Amino acid sequence: MSLHWRNGRIEDQPAEVAASADWGAFTTAGCDRGRPLLWSRHLRRLSATLANLGAVNDPVLPTEIELCDLLDAAGLEGPARMRVVARRVDQLLWNIEASAISCDAGAPDLRPVKLTVQRWPSAPPLAGHKTLARLPWDLARERAREMGYDDALLIDSEDHLLETSVANVWVLNHGAVRTPRAPDRCLPGVMREWLLEHLSRADLAAKVGETTVDDLMTAGEVWISNSIVGVRRVGAIDEHEWHEWPQFDRLGNLGIPAPGW
Repeated sequence: MSLHWRNGRIEDQPAEVAASADWGAFTTAGCDRGRPLLWSRHLRRLSATLANLGAVNDPVLPTEIELCDLLDAAGLEGPARMRVVARRVDQLLWNIEASAISCDAGAPDLRPVKLTVQRWPSAPPLAGHKTLARLPWDLARERAREMGYDDALLIDSEDHLLETSVANVWVLNHGAVRTPRAPDRCLPGVMREWLLEHLSRADLAAKVGETTVDDLMTAGEVWISNSIVGVRRVGAIDEHEWHEWPQFDRLGNLGIPAPGW
C-alpha cells in the first residue's frame, strides 16, 4: 500500500475522498534526489487557488520538509511525481493529501510530441487555476490520443493559443520565445514562471502575449513545458512538422528544475 501525507501525518491508509470531490484543487510537482522541485512556487499557486475557491481559513498545506520525509519513507530518491490535493469537506474544513510515485525522467532528448489543434469557445472560467474539475482538459487529451496524437493544443474562437491539456505552450518567432497570457489564456504554470525568469540566461528573449494559430505556421520552434517534463520539443501540430530545434538546445545548461534534467 502506498504511503501518503494527510493533514500533517504520513499514513498508509487508503485515501479518503470527500463528498464534494470536484470542489478543490491540486498541484503536481516534479521530484528528484529526494525532494520536491520548486515547491515554494507550487505552494504559492495552490494557496491562491484555494483562496479563490472560498477557503475561509488558510488550509494547512505540507511544507517542503514534510514532503521530503514522505519521499524518504516511500523510498523515492530518483525522479518522481508528487501530487498535493486539497478537497473541500465543508465551508470551513479542507482535506489535504499528498502522494508520490516514481516517474520517467524528463530530459532534453525526449522524443518530440505530436499535437492536434482543438478549438474551445473560450478558456473556461477557472482556467487560471488547477482545480479538480478537469473534464474539459481530460476529454481534449483523450480525443487527441484516439487520433494518434500525444495531446491537444487548445485554441479559442479567435484562434488564440491557450495551452495543452497538461502543459503551457511556447512559440519561437523572430528571435523571441512567446507564451500566452496567464491566467486569462492559460494556467500560470510553475515551470512557465521559472522559464520566464531564466530564459535570458540562454540568450533567449521570453515574452508574454497573444499568440495565434497563424504564428505557428511561421514558428521556428514550438515547445511545451510543465513541472514533470521540464521543457519538451513539439515535432508536429496536425500536418505541420519541425525537424530541428537549435534554440531548444540552449536549454541544457540552464539547470531546469525538473526530474532527470
